[in-house]
Amino acid sequence: MPDLDVAILGGGCAGLSLAERLAEEPGRVGSVAVFEARDGYRPDRTWSFWRQGPHRFESLVRTSWDRMRVRGDGREALVDCAAFPYQALQAQDFYDHCVQRLGSSEVTSLELDAAVEGEPRCSGDGWTLTVGGEEVRAREIVDTRPPDVLPECLLWQSFSGCVVRTDRARFEPGVATLMDLAPGDPGAVAFTYVLPWSEREALVEWTVFAPQRRSAEQLGPGLAQAVARASGGASVHVEREESGALPMGPIGPRTTAPWVRAGLFAGAARPATGYAFQRIQRWADRCAERLRAGQPAVGARPDGAVTRAMDRVFLEVLRADAARAPELFLDLFTRTEPARLVRFLSDGATLGDALAVVRALPPRPFLRRLPAALPEVLHGGTA
Repeated sequence: MPDLDVAILGGGCAGLSLAERLAEEPGRVGSVAVFEARDGYRPDRTWSFWRQGPHRFESLVRTSWDRMRVRGDGREALVDCAAFPYQALQAQDFYDHCVQRLGSSEVTSLELDAAVEGEPRCSGDGWTLTVGGEEVRAREIVDTRPPDVLPECLLWQSFSGCVVRTDRARFEPGVATLMDLAPGDPGAVAFTYVLPWSEREALVEWTVFAPQRRSAEQLGPGLAQAVARASGGASVHVEREESGALPMGPIGPRTTAPWVRAGLFAGAARPATGYAFQRIQRWADRCAERLRAGQPAVGARPDGAVTRAMDRVFLEVLRADAARAPELFLDLFTRTEPARLVRFLSDGATLGDALAVVRALPPRPFLRRLPAALPEVLHGGTA
């Protein structure tokens, strides 16, 4: 392989998003390679977000919902979000789109079954990588892979789900159920998440916020019960499965490297929610713009002090008293004006939006946990 201008390590959402921009408009970048350890892509994820304006992946959106539901402790919030619909994009559609774009560009390439061996090594004004026993030189490295040792987190968002088809109409197509909270898991926040594609087809996920990561096998019984509840006794055919774990509030020493790190474990996921897709796209826009102009690559832009503090306090409260989760989430969704709530959850909050969220929640548990958030404000976080 010839020398590269940019080597992107990892061909997941972040790596492909950056490469897709450079394939479209390379600017001063003459050669880009994405090194991905997988030998191919499969439909392993569904990314969801609120549409707040036109975006580059409009044509890939699987479904949109104009209402969103949160349910727990006998209460329900049904929120009209038609002005900023909740949208879902299936990973396989995204992968196929990016693979096609990279393949049609003279600048970019995607190398599958290409694990990087060891760490990159400084070499003159660039880097040397070992891939498949061969050395590759690159001027810039953008590393989107997860770290070898996963960080300690306040909570992990572990999920296991499946797309199911029923033998009769059981789902409500216009409503995305973001959380149907379930009791009975001490020390954890557990809920069902349902995205209906039609009256007979839906993605059903069982999700747990807990201090320890949980495997798909550990989540299996909860998922089976979630599917049974969502399908209401109808006969069910499972079309595909997906699972994973998202970091929520990494703590401890910050992972450092002399090259740029990006992706899920480098600021892509919003700590208090796990939403990452839109954040990755904003980072990819910014990083690609710099590379096209001949400037160094950059990682994710840190959240502001207010957002960091609010996320940290919220996670501290959930970790200390998971049983309060239904009360907190229902208060949040019933007492916050929808536009303010969506902007807050989508990283576009004004100070007024943040204050509205604060007013919606009971003050006492958050004031007790406020001291734990002060390092986030004073030092920009420890993750």
